[in-house]
Amino acid sequence: MTLLALASCARIVAVGHEDALSAGGEGNAGGEGNAGGEGSAGGEGSAGGEGNAGGEGNAGGEPSAEGLLWSADHEASSFDEWLGDGNGIQFTERQGQLAISGERAHSGASAFTATITTGNDQLQQAMMGRNIRLFEGRYGAWYLLPEAPRADYWVIMKLSNGSSRDRFDIDIEAKAGGAAHLRLFEHSKDWITEPASVDFPIGRWVHVEALYRSTPSANGRLIVLQDGEPVLDSGPRYTADDDYVTFFCGSTSRSVTPSPFRLFIDDASIGPGAP
Repeated sequence: MTLLALASCARIVAVGHEDALSAGGEGNAGGEGNAGGEGSAGGEGSAGGEGNAGGEGNAGGEPSAEGLLWSADHEASSFDEWLGDGNGIQFTERQGQLAISGERAHSGASAFTATITTGNDQLQQAMMGRNIRLFEGRYGAWYLLPEAPRADYWVIMKLSNGSSRDRFDIDIEAKAGGAAHLRLFEHSKDWITEPASVDFPIGRWVHVEALYRSTPSANGRLIVLQDGEPVLDSGPRYTADDDYVTFFCGSTSRSVTPSPFRLFIDDASIGPGAP
């Protein structure tokens, strides 16, 4: 299905603006050195440095029987599916922690947890990443929030132009007293969508998938699906300098509460497909 056709399937999709929207709240998800490093406005942290096991190669080669280029179900109770072939990144900053857990799982017996402890106004990060060269792709993972968060910005998924240049953050925004919603941030701009109109569920597994065309042409695009339904759309735009993509899943924020907050993530995957 084409980008335009998919976007038209949804009744209400928060669509990106070329002019930056007001970020609101105390911080933004992209200007503070998230797991991408040099390309972000603040540059505090970089997932492409010591955690990069092997540069920016193709993560997976030929599609699997399920049509995927790469996947991780965490049943080996390790991060080998992310890191074993040299195309993965394991990145933590300050009090961020990554671990394999048998407490909750979307499928099988294990998932991974990304835990951050906030409260000192420092950026906390716990992210797993994969490098791939892919013009059009589908990047997804299952998330479980065990309790309701409070967060003006909280990055749970990221698409960078290679491991050192941030491009798009998929955030959870949860204002005081309100429900959680996904929202899309573009680096060098600001928030480019309003929050999704659909609440992000608490206490159950939710599938978040990004359909992404990585290109310097004006027909680039990013559409975000929540449980299979499009909820955010960047609109047509330049998205990246080329087709190098680093896909991050995890937790990055200065202010998410309760603190520490432990996020569960399982069954991450990358596959071919047009946004």
